[in-house]
Amino acid sequence: MKIIDILRLSFGNLRRNMLRTVLTVSGVVVGISTIVFLVSLGFGLQNLAVSKVANLDALTLLTVNASQKEGVVLDTDAVDKFKNIPGVISVSPLLSYPAQIIVPGASGDTIAYGVTPKYFNLEDITADYGSKTFSSDDAAEAIVSIGSLKAVNLTDPSSTIGKEVDVKIVKIAEGDKKEDYLVKLKIVGITKDESTKYAYMPINIINKFDGKVFNSVKLKSGKRDDMANIRKTVESMGYPTTSVKDTVDQINSIFVVIQWVLGGFGMVALMVAAIGIFNTLTIALLERTHEIGIMKAIGGRNSDVALVFTAEASMIGFFGGTIGLSTGWILGILINLLVNFVATSVGGTANALFYTPLWFGSFVVAFAFIISTIAGIMPALRAAKLDPLEALRYE
Repeated sequence: MKIIDILRLSFGNLRRNMLRTVLTVSGVVVGISTIVFLVSLGFGLQNLAVSKVANLDALTLLTVNASQKEGVVLDTDAVDKFKNIPGVISVSPLLSYPAQIIVPGASGDTIAYGVTPKYFNLEDITADYGSKTFSSDDAAEAIVSIGSLKAVNLTDPSSTIGKEVDVKIVKIAEGDKKEDYLVKLKIVGITKDESTKYAYMPINIINKFDGKVFNSVKLKSGKRDDMANIRKTVESMGYPTTSVKDTVDQINSIFVVIQWVLGGFGMVALMVAAIGIFNTLTIALLERTHEIGIMKAIGGRNSDVALVFTAEASMIGFFGGTIGLSTGWILGILINLLVNFVATSVGGTANALFYTPLWFGSFVVAFAFIISTIAGIMPALRAAKLDPLEALRYE
């Protein structure tokens, strides 16, 4: 028999027992839609978690920290070496010290960060009021968090921009001796961060009374593919490094486990559906025994009979997988719309909680097809082995 004849005959047999076919396909639909719904939720939450931690630009950043090894110093010489590493397009050092903001009648603790103007772009730090960066590397200016300003009763950003304040920077010298340095800075930018107290200033301001040993250095690569070689080169110099990619990799490894667990719940439903397919084809075998005898009597081969039954099982799997994929995908969209409606109505933000990759959709349909085909093999082999004379006598 030709393949087209086998498919036509198989499809006709499924249509002849429409109710039983619908119920059997429904079992596959339930299993596949459950898998798609739960695993898509896992993919969606994974993407959401990763997006909150990093954007594509952050994955091209590497933080070089001070080394504990003797003779390995994170100084200007090290910064010059970093600039010569192939793939590095930007280098920005950072110094930090405990400090105090002082105004007439009040003072408040903060952290003083000495940075270069390009540091703000590397760390994606944006002032909500005033200037986004310093006017020059040597300008006596500061970009301060609103949390630091509230400690000295400066709560109105519009009147604070342009105001000069004293910043006392505390340096711990040898023998735990504290050295205080007072600088006058003009506030040119303010962030809305109330939970953290900090004040950014040009690194040259701190370098006037400090050495050139940095707390950390930010490196930016032109391509994400260069990050591995850059990191390997820096670490070979003796400097420890950290990257957002480390956090992203940890998140991805956790969600791989979550996706397998969620998919496992759907697998249970799919296995029940496979049992239903086996049961349907076994009953069909008993009902069509006389028909099988006629097929063999007019020249049908054992392989033709087996292919007809196997094709019926495969069709059930394909239709069930396709409908189940659509059902799970649509259900995810509806739940996502409902959750986002509730979130936005109470002042929250809308997020994509479900995501179904194209490769995953193709995989689940193929998986349903394969599982259903396997479930139909045994009834198909039993049908192929029927003796034609016994089958013709069967009522």
